[in-house]
Amino acid sequence: MASMTVSVRLALLAGLLALMGPAASHDDTIGARYVGSSGINAEDCLEHHDPCRSLRYALARARPGDTIKLSAGVYYVGGIDPESFLFGANHAKGGYEPGGHFDEQDPERWPTILVGLDPRYRQVAMRHGFRWAADLASAQQGIVDDSPAPALQATALVPASCVQGSAGQFPCRHVDFQAQIALNGFSSRPTSAANVWGFVDLNDNREYAVIGLSNGTAVVDVTNPASPREVATVPGNTSAWREVKIFQEFHAPTSRYRAFAYVTTEANGAGLQVINLGGLPGSVSLATTLADTGSQHTDYVSNIDYATNMALPGAQAFLWLAGSNVGGGSWRVYSLANAAQPQFIRQAPNAGYVHDATSLLVTDARVSQCAPGHDPCEVYVDFNENSVDLWDVTDKANPVRLSSTTYSNANYTHSGWPTADQRHIFVHDELEEIRRGLFTQIYTMNVDDLRNPFIVASYQGPDTTTDHNGYVKGNLLYVSHYRRGLVIFDATDPMQLREIGHFDTFIAPAANTAGFDGAWGVYPFLPSGTILVSDITNGLFVLRDRAAGLAQSAGQVGFVGLAVSVSENAGTARVTVRRNNGYSGAVSVDYATSDGTAIAGTDYTATSGTLNWGAGDLGERVINVPVINDTQAESSETFRITLSNAAGGVAIEGSATIDVTITDNDAVLPPGPGNRGGGGAVGAGLLWLLGLGLLAAPGATRRHVRAAARSPSNAPAMPAPAS
Repeated sequence: MASMTVSVRLALLAGLLALMGPAASHDDTIGARYVGSSGINAEDCLEHHDPCRSLRYALARARPGDTIKLSAGVYYVGGIDPESFLFGANHAKGGYEPGGHFDEQDPERWPTILVGLDPRYRQVAMRHGFRWAADLASAQQGIVDDSPAPALQATALVPASCVQGSAGQFPCRHVDFQAQIALNGFSSRPTSAANVWGFVDLNDNREYAVIGLSNGTAVVDVTNPASPREVATVPGNTSAWREVKIFQEFHAPTSRYRAFAYVTTEANGAGLQVINLGGLPGSVSLATTLADTGSQHTDYVSNIDYATNMALPGAQAFLWLAGSNVGGGSWRVYSLANAAQPQFIRQAPNAGYVHDATSLLVTDARVSQCAPGHDPCEVYVDFNENSVDLWDVTDKANPVRLSSTTYSNANYTHSGWPTADQRHIFVHDELEEIRRGLFTQIYTMNVDDLRNPFIVASYQGPDTTTDHNGYVKGNLLYVSHYRRGLVIFDATDPMQLREIGHFDTFIAPAANTAGFDGAWGVYPFLPSGTILVSDITNGLFVLRDRAAGLAQSAGQVGFVGLAVSVSENAGTARVTVRRNNGYSGAVSVDYATSDGTAIAGTDYTATSGTLNWGAGDLGERVINVPVINDTQAESSETFRITLSNAAGGVAIEGSATIDVTITDNDAVLPPGPGNRGGGGAVGAGLLWLLGLGLLAAPGATRRHVRAAARSPSNAPAMPAPAS
């Protein structure tokens, strides 16, 4: 196992450790729990000057959505499920100053070393600010393990069509896999990915992805979606947050189109990067960095076509910054008359912190609701953490807030996007699934009256997965859905969203539950139909959209999955058949069972029938086959179900047959040598841990006891680790 002292390792890996630099100034979570190597396990770990000692203790007291911050020290995590603090509803972060306020995260200065961490989780742990050691003795000597970490999720290498619910290793529907660039496939070797945008270069119609990474911004040529090519990465200050928007214009002096990417991050002192994309397909360059802000959460370009990123006919594009470190994070607007050097116009008056934004360009009768003479009326949509605020920004020097709208389950009003007709806005709240345990909620805001909009929940998902960012193209809503990956909705009726497609980029760990992991961003606007998805842990995905053409075909019907297994005592084998790739007209298909090693009448009941779908129906149908339970111990047996006689113009997708395995429930392993139950003697390893004090003793329960027990030094001591 390769290992080295901290000083040698830092000298050799300064660039890598720089990836874990100062933390972002904004957390999407609410609240924190504090853990320090000299703390005591008492109370609720809520005060930075009174941290707890143990990660396990803090996890037991954390509320969903809390961040657990650990200062420098050694912590034993053996026996703690890494997913409980690296994925899901709670994230732990290391690298904070001992004895400090837990404001600044710098793992290089304040190493937080984990002992007993499953190697598969090391890359994710590094992203969260942790180091790791092989054992306690190494950690106490400042020796950290530098062996490569295996990926939790293997990178897919070849294109795969979505057939019977899978595209290679990825669960899917109506979305094909084209390519993936994993984090270690980028030249800068980032530890995470953030948002993604794209554009088509009107000089040669080549298509590009521009993706924010933890250490910079990568430009990727996706013209051949099965073989994406990184053109270049522009370095940037380290941050988990990096957002990108693009503006393209025709440059008369050169008779060419030119494009610029505007990059924001929450890294301190980063400013706003302007990247010149005019050298494509060969190169890109940093044009300038605006320094009138130190950092900002995100940006947005208004009044553009989102595929070309060109200004709409008769309109002028503007750049907007949200969540900066200036003026409380209220929105800031810039002129793009000189696209290479945006010019600041003004900051919103009394707007409060803005997390994200979109816009409307109103040309209908609603212009009368704006200030006099504002026709068309430019409306800035401000997602303001607890409300959606609409601003008449036609006159940038004199903006007028038209309305501010909240809703009953508002926990963190995060982002949204208007429908194609601009009469509704879909709203994503990032915390109601985590904080309230709700199934996914996507809200629809009616903006017929800009001064009195209202919100209703138009969609409830099948699980608690957190929705993040959504974008409308035509009648479809494309959502980066964190742990579910990409989800596509038919938004023809904004009040009745209907899921019609998905592609799961985040399959390890597999659970689709609330949390800030997986797909961060999606860009669906490329003219070719290629979809770009950025996954925080798994990099860039290049996908092919088949959801847009469903209305033109009768489609296919097929089994979901390649095989089914059922216990003998389950009573019924349930086999799902789904209509895919089209919903034009009414269709049907017959089904029938046949014997394999399982015999009808003895092991199962022979079943046959017809499955029907009406026009527009993409629903699932379930074939129920009774399974006969007996008391005879026997090996697993199989029978087959076959689809036939597809009618209405529909075809059979993938295999027309599926095998159902009946597993026996009667065999019992008899007692005997070697078949003992769990338990056993305490091993030498556990005794060693006990001797070193790794099992936390009951903590003091009063503040004065905690204070008396605290070390007088603020130096990053390396005591026996807390579990």
